[in-house]
Amino acid sequence: MLTFKGKHSLLGNPKVVPFTSYNPFIIDLQVTQVRPLIENRATKGRSRLDEMMRYLQSSSKTGDALDSVSYNSLVSLCVSENAVQEGTRLRSHMASTGHKPSVFQENQFINLYAKCGHMGWAREVFDGMRERNCVSWNAMISGYCFNRQFEEALDFFCLMIENGLLPNKSTYLSALRASVGSGDPRHCEQIHSHAMKTGFYQNVQLGNSLISGYAKLGNLEFAEMVYGSMVERDEITWNCIIAAYAQNGCSIQAITLFVERLREGSSPDEFTFGSLLGSCEMVMVQMLHAQVVKSGYDANIFVITTLLNAYLGDGNLEDAYLVFSRTPERNIVAWNAMIAGYIENGRINEGFHLFLRMGKESISSDKYTIASMVKGIAIRRRNEEGKQLHALAVKLELNQDTLVGNTLIAMYSKCGELCYSIQAFENIKEPNLDSWNSLIYAYVQNDRSEQALVLFQEMIFSGRDPDEFTYVGVFDACITLDWFKFGKVIHGSLIKRGMELNAFVGSSVVGMYSKSGVLSDAKRAFEEIKLKDLIAWNSMITAFVQNKHSDKALKLFCQIMQENLMLNNFTFASVLSGCVDAMALQLGRQVHGLVLKSRLTADIVVTNALITMYANFACAREAEQVFYRLEIDKTIVTWNAMIMCCAQNGCSNQALELFNQMESLNVKPDGTTLLSLLIACNHAGFTKQAEQYFITMPEKYGITRDLEHYACMVDVLGRAGRLEEAENFIKEMPLVPNAFVWKTLLSACRSCGDLLRGERAMERIMALERNDSAAYVLLSNIYATHGRWKDVLKVRKLMKENGLKKEIGKSWIEVHNVIHEFGANDLLHTQADDIYKILHELFIQMKLTGYGADPNSILIHEMEYYVNY
Repeated sequence: MLTFKGKHSLLGNPKVVPFTSYNPFIIDLQVTQVRPLIENRATKGRSRLDEMMRYLQSSSKTGDALDSVSYNSLVSLCVSENAVQEGTRLRSHMASTGHKPSVFQENQFINLYAKCGHMGWAREVFDGMRERNCVSWNAMISGYCFNRQFEEALDFFCLMIENGLLPNKSTYLSALRASVGSGDPRHCEQIHSHAMKTGFYQNVQLGNSLISGYAKLGNLEFAEMVYGSMVERDEITWNCIIAAYAQNGCSIQAITLFVERLREGSSPDEFTFGSLLGSCEMVMVQMLHAQVVKSGYDANIFVITTLLNAYLGDGNLEDAYLVFSRTPERNIVAWNAMIAGYIENGRINEGFHLFLRMGKESISSDKYTIASMVKGIAIRRRNEEGKQLHALAVKLELNQDTLVGNTLIAMYSKCGELCYSIQAFENIKEPNLDSWNSLIYAYVQNDRSEQALVLFQEMIFSGRDPDEFTYVGVFDACITLDWFKFGKVIHGSLIKRGMELNAFVGSSVVGMYSKSGVLSDAKRAFEEIKLKDLIAWNSMITAFVQNKHSDKALKLFCQIMQENLMLNNFTFASVLSGCVDAMALQLGRQVHGLVLKSRLTADIVVTNALITMYANFACAREAEQVFYRLEIDKTIVTWNAMIMCCAQNGCSNQALELFNQMESLNVKPDGTTLLSLLIACNHAGFTKQAEQYFITMPEKYGITRDLEHYACMVDVLGRAGRLEEAENFIKEMPLVPNAFVWKTLLSACRSCGDLLRGERAMERIMALERNDSAAYVLLSNIYATHGRWKDVLKVRKLMKENGLKKEIGKSWIEVHNVIHEFGANDLLHTQADDIYKILHELFIQMKLTGYGADPNSILIHEMEYYVNY
């Protein structure tokens, strides 16, 4: 049995679906009499397929086999109708009656399974063939291409050559499609070289494919070389080289060649205009529009649709609508292009109006119309409108269509209607890989990640080979569930299959390892990505920031700058967060300068990150400048960031004023907004106002209080010295208080010196979170305040028995873009001797001035340190 070169399948050997019973269709005829009946019925398509299957069941009971010609007709019918279940039953019938399939029949079975996305089953047929011809190999290679498994297709091409078979034109064309799909120009060059050796190089069709392939891979030089060396060219060749220039941003060269053709007397065809219109800038598009009219193609629906898409792609909806309205005979393709253009450009209402107008003009919707409309509803998240469209799809018998079904799955998922997503999936007649992927994503998006992984396993057992989108969904599910071991197994299976991590999948793997805290595995996965794009770099920067290695994140950012990649909003947001963790204010300001140069100041994600960064550095004025210079509408996240900035930096009145501004603009507050207000009131001592905000949260603002809000109110009452009220407040909470809530009370008890209440709070903390070192320190400080040193020692002994240590206090200072970190009793700094000498001098001066350390805030080992001075 042949296997992939250096690869192992996740699927193993899928079992053949067993023959299922049907109502008997008994007919007592000889095989020679049955053959014309089968051939006749095969021509009538799907309506006769079930009858043929019933006849097969009848013949299997008697053990009679059909002849080869009859089997040929049946298997061809299954292929034309994409009838994968019936085809599998036909294979079972052949096996049960002892019929040995011909090479033609087995090739047809490979085509059937490939068309229906079951490459595991196609491989099973191929491996079981007694003899194979070039068509067999071509069927497998083209099947892998059809299912976007390009690496497997290329492996099969190599395996075919190793087995001594000479590729033909169809083989080379499929292999070129695979090389383009893989995204690696080297594969295209190798196939090109092999074609030259075998004498297929001067084939016009192959030459055209090479030009297109090199162009799509960005190798315009090789595309020009192929074009220049072609002895024979046709109209397609001219269109291919024009498209090559257009696709690679050389619109001037494309137009120049187009003009040369016009001067030579050649007439452009619809494909020439299609290539140029699809890639030129708007000025060129408008000039070509005039040439379209002059050449008489303004009535050609293909050219008009391409022209529409060119205008729509540039957001020029007005000119697009003029073209649409002036088209005399608009077909469904033009209507669909215009509706999709409105939807893609966010003008959903106009798309809906055009859809209604289409109905009034008696133009029946097709699957593309329904799919575009469903996407529009998904953007608006209006599930009731979605259900109406779903009903229309059922009426038009389009609900079983794969494209419509996939968009319905995604729409219901975004609207939180997971049960309808499942129903839409089950209604699809022939679900493809996108269908499975859409439902996996639907499960993940609706917090049903465990079911997503179960569905993934079902997909594997059904004979489907996962693609990069499948794996990203699976890794996202593992992240949500914290199932990192399972995720590591899936990553391992990718490695065993020999699949290289591309940037898309690799970024998800990096994110999964990052969340699991295994930064070494995240870094290893990042290094496995051969062609890193900005998303991959961003994922690694985020991984470093999330795992408190901001210094490495900033170094990686500098490396990206050297790679000359175009930075996006997520890059800047992650780096700004890293600047906060690394206490690198000056570097943060430099990043802000890069944001200004990149013209991303209007990006809401970057703005929020800048405000948060300046807030953490107590640079309220700079945060305010960023906030007020934002030209686009501020989101609730932006308002929250600014309100929190004011609350944390002693500008409580300004925080409350900002909240009033936000309300006047009809921006609805959320839980974070109210938490920021409570913090602002807490810092300013506005106890009554904090109580008012807290009380009115559910009724006035429709916000459910969470534990953070309750903890903040405990702190508000504690700072006001109302400890008994704070303790009762916790006892009467509708939510079960966690250790943090009780620790907030304990901190208040420490500030007020309330020993008994502090001990009660500590008992609750010990029951919930026994290993919280900060709680032990707080209780120890309360004992120290009351001079109960034996109890202080008991607490410290208890900490030692539980393996706990007081977290060492640290501080940072940035001098000349170098960040220096200091810890208590730190002797590792290169200038430690000089630092402690100055500290000692300052301490002596402080004592001589009449100041001294507060002994109530110092634990025993710290007191001993100061007594020595």
